[in-house]
Amino acid sequence: MGDDKRRKEIMPPLAGMPISRDPMALADLYNAGLGKNWSTQKEAVAAMARFSPKVTREALNRAIGVSKLPNEVLRLFEVAGIWPHTARVLVQLSRKYGATVLEERAKVIDATGKTWSEIIALLDGREAVPPKRAARYPSPLALAAEYKQGLTDGRWTSINSAVDMCKEWERRTVARAIAISNLPPEVLELFVYRPLTFSTGATLLRIQKAMGAEELARRAAEMLKAPRRRSTDEIVASLLRARSNAGPNMTVRMDGTDMVIVFKVPVDDPEELLFTAEEMGPVIEMAIMTLRARRKSGKLKTLN
Repeated sequence: MGDDKRRKEIMPPLAGMPISRDPMALADLYNAGLGKNWSTQKEAVAAMARFSPKVTREALNRAIGVSKLPNEVLRLFEVAGIWPHTARVLVQLSRKYGATVLEERAKVIDATGKTWSEIIALLDGREAVPPKRAARYPSPLALAAEYKQGLTDGRWTSINSAVDMCKEWERRTVARAIAISNLPPEVLELFVYRPLTFSTGATLLRIQKAMGAEELARRAAEMLKAPRRRSTDEIVASLLRARSNAGPNMTVRMDGTDMVIVFKVPVDDPEELLFTAEEMGPVIEMAIMTLRARRKSGKLKTLN
């Protein structure tokens, strides 16, 4: 019980991520119900059937295995986070070297500023190759998780006090990370195997502003029902693929080097043109992002 408590203190939950895709939180849930709500992993998976996305036996088994790794290993991922793919690789390393070897290697690893892939490389005895462009901040979800963990631990009480303590943080960046972490879980689920950057997160926030969180979540849920490998651009394009019934009838097309935006409204209902700048901006931006995404993928140059 003491080890479980320490692991929970070491590993904060992944901000905004559904429990079925958060290995450490999933393991905590399993252990909390063991002997009370279920006696085996099979029974636990059946009891968690109502969760969305679905909890699989493989994911639960992996999560339990990772949660049993030494605290020295888990502590390395306090900021980078343990994601589903991270858990898969950690299980493979545990089978390859054993927990004792990983523990000894973890003791001499400084995880400060490193991505989870760099930490994995060091645990595997390889050289950690940093990203081509060094990130000033961790991923938005990792930064949001660290901020929220600081609130829980009492290290700070607000964004302002957190920025005062962490001099390398900027208030605007922390606020943006929190906003990204609060995107619908279905949307964050699309990026389990893709890095969710601040730039992509900002795009998703603009899309959410344009169509609303409920509609964005619905479209993401539809994509999750037909899983396949997608690039970041493809994910964004798919989220934007269908025009919402709400709002103006709009067409965006390229005319040489110009982008032409056409709005159509019924003659007998000109009030549809009475949009405020705040309302119109996200709609136009959403259309432009869609067109750009389609152009990158070599598809149509016109958006209806």
